[in-house]
Amino acid sequence: MSFNLNIKKMSLWFLKRPKTIGTIVFFVMLTIAGIAVKLRYEVIKENEEREMSNTINIVRQNFEEVFKNCYTSALTLAMTINDKGIPENFDKISQQLLNKNESIDAVQLVPNGVIKYVYPFEENKAALNYDILNANSSVSYEAKKSIKSKIMFFAGPFQLKQGGIAVIGRLPVYKNNKFWGFSAVIIKLETLLKQSGIKSIDISKYYFQFSKKNPITNKEEFFLPEKMDIQNKHYQIVSIPDGDWKLYLIHRNKNVIIEQIYTSLFLGIFLALISGLWIYSILKKPAELQQLIEKQTRKILKRETEFRAIFNQAPVGIAKIDTMTGKFITVNDEYGKIVGYSTEELLNTDFQSITHSSDLELDIKMMSDLKNGLVNDFHIEKRYINKSGNIVWVNLFVATLWKKQNIIINHIAIVEDITEKKKAEEELNQSFMLVSEQNKRLLNFSYIVSHNLRSHTSNIQLIADLLENSKSKDEQDEMITLLKKVSQSLDETMRNLNEVVNIRNNINLKIENLNLNNFIENTLSLLKPQIENKSAIVENNASDDIFIEYNRAYLESILHNFISNALRYSHPDRNPIITLSFNKNEKIEY
Repeated sequence: MSFNLNIKKMSLWFLKRPKTIGTIVFFVMLTIAGIAVKLRYEVIKENEEREMSNTINIVRQNFEEVFKNCYTSALTLAMTINDKGIPENFDKISQQLLNKNESIDAVQLVPNGVIKYVYPFEENKAALNYDILNANSSVSYEAKKSIKSKIMFFAGPFQLKQGGIAVIGRLPVYKNNKFWGFSAVIIKLETLLKQSGIKSIDISKYYFQFSKKNPITNKEEFFLPEKMDIQNKHYQIVSIPDGDWKLYLIHRNKNVIIEQIYTSLFLGIFLALISGLWIYSILKKPAELQQLIEKQTRKILKRETEFRAIFNQAPVGIAKIDTMTGKFITVNDEYGKIVGYSTEELLNTDFQSITHSSDLELDIKMMSDLKNGLVNDFHIEKRYINKSGNIVWVNLFVATLWKKQNIIINHIAIVEDITEKKKAEEELNQSFMLVSEQNKRLLNFSYIVSHNLRSHTSNIQLIADLLENSKSKDEQDEMITLLKKVSQSLDETMRNLNEVVNIRNNINLKIENLNLNNFIENTLSLLKPQIENKSAIVENNASDDIFIEYNRAYLESILHNFISNALRYSHPDRNPIITLSFNKNEKIEY
């Protein structure tokens, strides 16, 4: 009775003070508007940050792509240097590199730090004989840094001897573990900016700045014409470690975000004012307010009816459960369909009885946290055992529904059947494992192709050179005979590789009974030029009666790689001795 009296007094208090209530509503709405404007500010700021981040990261990725292509070109150029330290076909290869890589304006080979080879020659001949290791402090410092790190480093931008401003990427080259010099690529600053995409950015909104700390003066130097003025402006910075550079993206309008929320701010103030006046006008008319209360009451009743309809027809399972015992109080039809029990059966049991034993401990622990007030709700994935004994995966959401004297009396549980989703995840995991295995096979195949074909091609080239230089017909006939053997071996290798391709396409691995001695002799015949060139002694201790169950292509690859690697990595000052034997007690795995 006293409670109802207090409610009436409070209502009268509100009805007698419409201006006060209107003012309170105004400030409450103003606060809400302020929060909304702040949230909008954060969203706009986040979008602006994301746009700038995407823009600057695209440019950074373009820089990295340019440097990656330049590294490939420098490495290709370095491979023209023969074992005597003399470049072969420098101009031809350099022309091809420049034609294929638009990022490069010129290339150099710099033996012992002195520029001796340049391409194009006419535009860059002024740089010939320039000793970069003994040049001005900045040039030599970055060149020595590249030698020390043994990786490619992009120096500059700085003024070239032949004119113009450029970045130079220098790759240190080593021959016989001794520093030979540099393989270098030159990228003009204009080319670098064009390839990086800086020149394609909308300059009306942003502008870039490009800087580097001078290794001598330790001061930051800027290379783009735009003024470096970031005071009170919005900007982002990324580092480009390949050249120790910094890239700035700067917004031209420092107030761009504030300008976008002016309208929202004014609208919020206007809505707060309107709300205050509206409440004031309502409180002046108690009769109208009473009608509004009745209207809201009808809406509540309607929503309660709608809630009951939703409860009974919802596409998810909903249950009201006694928190202390776990027994079901009320369940909808969908809950019964998911767990496979009728409504009557569920009302006579508890959730523990139908929960999978492996998930029961976690479920009970979370319920204990709920009872003890540690959490108000929780969400887990768990398994039920349905009436047929099958496993049903569900998404379970549990929340407190009713409390009495701070003790939770009952709670609501909402379940969604995710059994099919779990099956799909399992299939996806299996597909991932299959793809991973296919990738491993592909890697192995590329290794076989690389080793099996390289020797054939080098043998054909070597025999062709010997044939060209042979003086007698007997020598020519011998070379032609060798060439035929290599050709036949190459043909057999190609057939075996075709078999490996079929293996990679999930065709069963073909296992044959192979004579080991014959395969060894075929491999020795194929590698005869390399054996004679190394003056190697090869002892084949595998008898003629040894047969092994193995794949033909794999056995050929193993023997070829074993003998060729023994020759390639033998001591340069001693004649190698290679012994081949077979232990019958060893298990062969494939």
